Amino acid sequence: MPFPGLDNRHAKHIPSGGEAPEADSKNFRERFAKVVENWWGIMKLRKRLTGFTVGFSQIAIIFPYVVAGPRFFRGEIALGGLMQTASAFNQVQQALSVIVDPRLYPQIAEWRAVVNRLTTFEAAIALARPRPETEGIRRKDAAAAGISLEGVDLHLPDGRPLLEGAHARILGGESVLLTGPTGAGKSTLFRAIAGIWPFGRGTITVPPDARVLFLPQKPYLPIGTLREVVSYPMPASGITDEALREGLEAVGLPKLAERLDENAHWAMQLSPGEQQRIAFARALVQKPDWLFLDEATSAVDEETEQRLYSLVKERLAGTAVVSIGHRPTLGAFHSRRLMVRPNADRAASLEEATK
Repeated sequence: MPFPGLDNRHAKHIPSGGEAPEADSKNFRERFAKVVENWWGIMKLRKRLTGFTVGFSQIAIIFPYVVAGPRFFRGEIALGGLMQTASAFNQVQQALSVIVDPRLYPQIAEWRAVVNRLTTFEAAIALARPRPETEGIRRKDAAAAGISLEGVDLHLPDGRPLLEGAHARILGGESVLLTGPTGAGKSTLFRAIAGIWPFGRGTITVPPDARVLFLPQKPYLPIGTLREVVSYPMPASGITDEALREGLEAVGLPKLAERLDENAHWAMQLSPGEQQRIAFARALVQKPDWLFLDEATSAVDEETEQRLYSLVKERLAGTAVVSIGHRPTLGAFHSRRLMVRPNADRAASLEEATK
């Protein structure tokens, strides 16, 4: 087909996709050459190791006879003495040649790999502990009117400050929009509220027995039946099929409503937009007290976003909704806005903002 703005006499030589670069044999040869190079390196080292160990073992067999043989031929020792000398030498040689045993090196390599994995795991566990100079973020249950942040500081795992002095209270039934530039710490604040971010200090108070549901940008879909996927993290037996079908139909997935018993890897089958609508179906059927949405509508169009938020507002009237988002259209679904404001000379701060 002709290409506007190009010399169409050469248009047929322009690839329509990425087939040509992927099929380029030069790229393939360069990558495969590294495999061949690594294989030859292993073979060379193995040849040197085998030559040394086999040569050592062969020489060790004849060495005592070469040394004691002249005395035997001069009649200074008997044949029995020669054999005893060779036997004694072999016992000492076997005891001292453990470092050249060809069976030892694979065991040492395997042991080293295990030690490396264990030390890496230990370092990861140590990193997850709060640093000694901080108290850590305390998440406690207490009778309160809502979720409150009291002097919350967020740090990165290496200790660098991310957010400091966060004070806020979110009452039951409120709708709050959390905004701020990318990388300012909004999602990390959600993790701290969920109790899975220990780096920092301060106190987060949550009402006792509060049912909290977090919907991230990319929801987790376990491998299993669709009934288990929509019910997660609740057991599938706790929600009726009628409620599951109604929730899927409400979010615009009526075709999936008849596939509740189908077992599949749903994260591989569904598009990002469908996965986000599955997450909203979870919220509709589980009816949490607190719903945290971390860019949970980023993969759907604005019309679908409006429909999903309208469903939450209509069917979860008593649920407090806290959203992270960058679209200006989200402001219409929230009555209050908090903003994470970066600062040039210190960590970001959490501020109340006018809509």
